[in-house]
Amino acid sequence: MKTLILCALMICAAPLSGQALPDAPKPHLDRLEWSLLATDAAVRGLDVYSTHWAEQAGNKERVLPGFIANHPPMMALYSAGMVAAQYWIARKLVAHHHRKLAYVVTMADVAITAPSAIHNLFLPVCVAPNVYLSTGCQAPVSGVVYK
Repeated sequence: MKTLILCALMICAAPLSGQALPDAPKPHLDRLEWSLLATDAAVRGLDVYSTHWAEQAGNKERVLPGFIANHPPMMALYSAGMVAAQYWIARKLVAHHHRKLAYVVTMADVAITAPSAIHNLFLPVCVAPNVYLSTGCQAPVSGVVYK
């Protein structure tokens, strides 16, 4: 019985004391992190465009599976999901006082995606997609014709 009374007093003591705990400041992303996320979104958008362009030119995607790379809406959804994941990771890292690590993670994603997105723009354009050649292009074996 004494234990029950003690528990009831402890439960009622905090609200009856009238002192509220101060609210902790909410973690927010600073301008640099927003700039990095915007750069990541732009690079991902360029990757969607350049992958679609390279696929239309007769080239094949080497990293992503066909059900993503061959369909621009699916590729855009994948890229948007990656940017959203980067945002979520950055928010979690900032909330745990790892702001510099959030910068590094976002910069690493930009540094990994940008070269392949730019590389896709400089792939050769092939006329007839029949046979895979060592140039990375698909063209007839007897005479490669580039536009």
